[in-house]
Amino acid sequence: MDRNTVIGFILILIILVIYSLYNYQNLQEQRKREQEKQKKEQIAGDTTSPAESASPPGQKQGDTSREKLTSQPQDDTTQNGIPASRSREFGPFAHAASGTVQYDTIENEKMVAIFSNKGGAIHKVRLKDYMRYDSLPLVLFDGDEKQLNYQFFTRGNKSIQTKNLYFSPSKSGSFSISGNEDHTISYKVELGDGQYLEQKYTLTGNTNLLDYEVNFVNLDQYLSPNAETVKLTWRQKLKKLEKSMTSSRRYSALYYKSPQGGLEHLSQSGSSEYSVDKPLDWISYKQQFFNATLIPRGDFFDQAKMRSTTNENSDYVKILKTDMEFPFNPGKDNYYSMKFYLGPNQYNTLANVEDGLQGIIPLAPDFFLFSWVSFINKWLIIPLFNFLNSFMTNFGIIILLLTLVIKTILFPLTYRSFKSMAKMKVIQPEIQELKEKYGDDQQKFGTEQWKLFQKAGVNPLGGCLPMLLQMPILISMYYFFPSSIELRQEGFLWAQDLSTYDSILHLGFSIPLYGDHVSLFTLLMFVSSILYAATNPQMSGGGSGPQAQMKWMPYIFPFMLLFIFNSFPAALTYYYFLSNIITYAQQFIIKRFIVSEEQIHEQIQEKKKQPAKKSKFQQRLEDIAKQQQEKQQEIQKKKKKKK
Repeated sequence: MDRNTVIGFILILIILVIYSLYNYQNLQEQRKREQEKQKKEQIAGDTTSPAESASPPGQKQGDTSREKLTSQPQDDTTQNGIPASRSREFGPFAHAASGTVQYDTIENEKMVAIFSNKGGAIHKVRLKDYMRYDSLPLVLFDGDEKQLNYQFFTRGNKSIQTKNLYFSPSKSGSFSISGNEDHTISYKVELGDGQYLEQKYTLTGNTNLLDYEVNFVNLDQYLSPNAETVKLTWRQKLKKLEKSMTSSRRYSALYYKSPQGGLEHLSQSGSSEYSVDKPLDWISYKQQFFNATLIPRGDFFDQAKMRSTTNENSDYVKILKTDMEFPFNPGKDNYYSMKFYLGPNQYNTLANVEDGLQGIIPLAPDFFLFSWVSFINKWLIIPLFNFLNSFMTNFGIIILLLTLVIKTILFPLTYRSFKSMAKMKVIQPEIQELKEKYGDDQQKFGTEQWKLFQKAGVNPLGGCLPMLLQMPILISMYYFFPSSIELRQEGFLWAQDLSTYDSILHLGFSIPLYGDHVSLFTLLMFVSSILYAATNPQMSGGGSGPQAQMKWMPYIFPFMLLFIFNSFPAALTYYYFLSNIITYAQQFIIKRFIVSEEQIHEQIQEKKKQPAKKSKFQQRLEDIAKQQQEKQQEIQKKKKKKK
């Protein structure tokens, strides 16, 4: 392999490795910062109650006049069966501040949704078509793992939180629907005739969408006239649904989309928080293969404060939280219509649910230089994968066929790369003669080398550029396989689940960067890369000095990937293994039946006899080399005059 080809390998290494390596190097420092921050927040949380975290309309934080009034000794007499202490705390909502928890269920073809009258919120969601990595039912959240709470103030500046209220359901029991059937359940807190706070849910028979409404009706005489907003707190602890906690955390994040800023997300590598003062199209709590997304019907998602917390010692992947303030008009009825998506990260499904929601599936790096790679996945890989999946279900065979198609498309580049390397190999003796002739005079050597390239019709970048042009495909596959829910829990050969790593041996201890297991597909990828380098002498370079050192790069690169890819999805390492084998087969065919080094040598000798045609680029390079040579000569003349 010549120097330019080695540069190509180095670029590939940088793109595929640096992101994961950089995050790993900073992991220990991030853990320390997160643990210190969580300790401080825990201390602060223990000393501050939820009601104290927000001030009533018209009252500044730190104003204790009302606290002094409420802290005075009060009797605990009852009025209409309600203790006075509860009336003081909840005002007109005191009658709803106690009760018995009961659950209601709506089941459709896709999921089972359980609701609680305590808070009038969703209590539990189970997806029927999927199981956890340990074969248990897949539950997105259950009980306290999810909180959907509204906070507002009464005329007496009582802070009311819906999580503390017991709502009355319109219908109680369990309901099953299918097809185009739908079922609605409404939870109300009534304060009088036609005066109520309502949360209403509607589920259709064949969808993962849950319609959701919050209505404040005829409550102007009870709510603070100074209120301008209603605060919504949506918090969810992300369950561990996949085998690898590391991968689960790597691919989980809080996503949001705004008309002005487009799609954005909080940090995936650690804890982070961010506030926005602009309307949002939706907010999504995304895991590797599933998500819970809240979508407003209207422009009332604004002034949001979002937070993502990662605790390395926790059994939860992450804790995601959003605080939003909805515009509120105390003199009128206030209606807020939304919908939940609670389901899998299937690209086409998400695209049909809401504009841009499919963007939560990462198909390319975030940084702008390579974000365009997502188009390869959108317009080539995903359609081709879905086409193959439409008439076969063995995903190992699908990946094999996918690899064959891609390598066939890239064959012209492979052919040009091999032919260019063969040309460079043929003229290596002449290049070596130039090195011996001009010694340390690099300027002269460079000029004569370019002349040799022109006469022989050899492009020194010809072996490197075709490989670089294949990099977008490598990057796109790097992002495609870990995000493909179709591969989840699909086995092939010894791999029980192609969406996560395959393990043939558990070590019982963890090796930094490598892990605590041995992935056979990663080993096969490593061995095939080493064998390919060993059976291609042109990859090893030659000469002495820097070139002699660079000849080890084709062996060092696979060794580094052996460590990094050991915990990556088996589908990805299986693809890279197949790609190596097919590339080796293609080059064997090219060398054996298509390209002959003897013929190339004869063609080069014939080419050298013809007048060299210079391209504008070659002419420019030659002019630059001449200018550098002239400057070098002038410097040497000045040195001689000084002597």
